Formats: sequence, structure tokens, C-alpha cells
Amino acid sequence: MYLPNLKTSLLASMIAILCACNSEIDDIANKNDEQTDHHDHSEVTSTGRLAISHADTANVSIFDTDDNALLEMFNTANIVSGLYASPTNRFAVLIQRADNYVEFIDGGLYREDHGDHPHDYKQAPSLSSFTLTSDKPTHFDVSEQQAALFFDGNIDAGIPASFAILTDESIVNGETLATHNFANAMHGTAQIRGDSVITTYRTEDTTNTLPNYVEQLHIYGDHFHQEQRFELDCPALHGSAQNHQHIAFGCADGVLIITEQDGEFNAAKINNLDDFAVGARIGTLKGSEHSELFLGIAQSKLFYTVDPKAGAMTQLAWQQDTENTLLASALDSITGEFYVLESDGFLSILNAEDDWQVSTRFQVLENPTGNYALAASAVDDTLYIAEANSQTVLSVDTHEQAAEIILNLDFTPNKITWLGIAEESDEEHNH
Repeated sequence: MYLPNLKTSLLASMIAILCACNSEIDDIANKNDEQTDHHDHSEVTSTGRLAISHADTANVSIFDTDDNALLEMFNTANIVSGLYASPTNRFAVLIQRADNYVEFIDGGLYREDHGDHPHDYKQAPSLSSFTLTSDKPTHFDVSEQQAALFFDGNIDAGIPASFAILTDESIVNGETLATHNFANAMHGTAQIRGDSVITTYRTEDTTNTLPNYVEQLHIYGDHFHQEQRFELDCPALHGSAQNHQHIAFGCADGVLIITEQDGEFNAAKINNLDDFAVGARIGTLKGSEHSELFLGIAQSKLFYTVDPKAGAMTQLAWQQDTENTLLASALDSITGEFYVLESDGFLSILNAEDDWQVSTRFQVLENPTGNYALAASAVDDTLYIAEANSQTVLSVDTHEQAAEIILNLDFTPNKITWLGIAEESDEEHNH
């Protein structure tokens, strides 16, 4: 089995956001229209659908963004703690960490390759019968058309960590492509690189569940063998990302960089800057095919560019008000734009092509309070902002710098993700 190498992420999944239906939530869209499989058309025009998990109940609602209508509300096995889009945005991946359970909702919008032409489908959303059960599912890392779902395991019960490789097709078929079990539990992550997975390792002498080393595994059929464990350590490892040539992992003392060249992997460490506060570290990393640099985030407001080639870390002056913190964020993997909702209600857009500098900043909220979530459309210049306190969803036109409330909910939203057929044309999806 071959896992395609990471090049350009034209169909990578969008980071999850919150959404809901409009004020007439009881006026559910005509499901008969949605259930029609449009076999007589090869192209479906749609702005997509939004999957939203309920904060206090075991439910996920699916909304049509063309008319802001509720299509279906699904009962889930447990309250959803994490919500992601599958690699080509067809499925919502419903993480239920506390209950060791993962479910999938087919959003109903997807594209198939019929050889001489692509064929689009528009169907009613449906809950898949495919489920995964293993201890503490958490991180879901997408690489091109595949994803690695990491299960942390349970250190107290002696249940080891594991990960599973998924594609949209494997979810349709109710199976995983490959799986791997570790020797012990850890709060880890896995990045797919061709025939390899660069993943985490925790030694038995560590005092917490965070890994402290990185290793390379190679796929053999439906399982993996260890190729190497890198000598450089990465204490209290948390956060990972990749771009064309590099994979980065956040460590307590810096960022560990794994470089791939001619099929070989080598490790180097970029140390934290001397002016890091005591206990401060980069715990979140963002990467894009549009930049050789990584974006590292510490303490929810300190941003750093990490340069693997120069072996350097530089603080990024991205805030107009240094007291502002990050309320919510989302990375558009197609355009390389990183959306940051700030605590003063402004939206900043950082552009990977410009070394993660702020390209646009404008106000979208007044006096923000409570919890927010973001998600970017993969077909146009729309960003969705969901607010738990007001139970509303805003649609933001990032090109025109305009925002409006499009949905009023009768429940408190928690997580959200965009589903649909991603636009492959740069001209039509040009932020």
C-alpha cells in the first residue's frame, strides 16, 4: 500500500467552525429534494454544508449554506468533543474522546472520478454505520487525501496509544487503510509522509503523557514497522505540522524539525528564544505548502515564525494591541491563509505566502465574550464565525470585509466544520 507524498494540499480539510440554522429553524428544508441523486448532472454548484455539534447534548446538525436551512439533526452516541472534515470534505468526523468513540456523518456533497470526467453528487446527509472504538481519540492530522487519527490510549489502565490511517473512500467502505499500536500511552500525533508516518514516542520514565521523542515508521500492507527513532529529544512534545520538505514538532525547549530529502529523514532542533518567559513554549504549529516557514503559537497570543533552513525562530509582531489574545482560529489549507479572531473583535488574516504576515485586519464583532469557532469555505471567500453565547453564526466575506448574521440557533454550538466539494480553481477560490 502506498500513501501519496505531500505536495500541494488542494483538497485538505478545513479547520472546524460553528454554524447553525436561521431564525425559522423549524422550517426544515425539503428533504425529498436533497435525497435526489443527480445522476443526470456531472457538476453540482453549492457553497457547501456545515456540521455543528451541540455543546450540551449528543447531537450534530447539518446545514445547507446555500439557503441557511437545517437539513438534518443526528443523534450521536455521545457528546462530541472534536469535529473535523475528512480529507476531501465529504464526511464530518465526530470525535468523542471521553467515551473512546468516533462516528462519521456523510455530508452528501462529494465528487467521484469517472475516468474521463469528474462526477458530482448532491444527496441528503446520513449517519455512517462505520465507527472506531479505541481509547481517547484526539488529534486528526490531514495530509493530502489521507488523515491520521491518533488515539492517546490510557496510561492508568495500561492501554497503549495507536493511530489509524483513513481516506474518504475507506470511510465509505467502512475500514481503515492501516493501523499502528505503540508500546505505551501518550498524547501524541502522526504526520503522513509518503510511505512513512513521522510520529511520536514516549519513554517509560517520563512523568506525564506527553511524548519526548519522534520516530519514523514505514508502511507494510496494513501495518507499520519502525525505521528509526531520532536521537534528538523533544521534551513535552505537543503540536505538529508539515510543509513541502519539513515536519515540525513543538517541544518544551524549542521546535524539532524533521527534514525529508531524497527519501531520507534527518532531525535538527531550533531552540526557544532567550526572552521566552519561564514555562513558555510553542504548543501549536501551522504549516502550509505556500511557505517554507512554520507559524508557532505560544500562550495564545505570541506568534513566531520558524525557519527550518536558517535554523532560526523570530517573534512575529502581528497584533496592533499587544494585550489581544486569540479567541479562535482556522487555517485555510488551500490558500495558506490563517484566520485569527482576536479578543477585541477584529479578524486578522495572516498569509503564508508572505511569511505569515498580517495581510488584512477588520472588525467583525463588538465586545466579544464566550466561546467562538471558525471555519473557512473551500469554494469562495467566506469565513464562518459561530458564537456560543448568542447562539448565532456570522458569514464573513473576507474579500469585501463584511460580516452578517446568517443563522440563529436554538441550541448552544460547540464545534463546526465545512463540508462539500472543494473548488480546485485558483481563480474561482482566490482570497
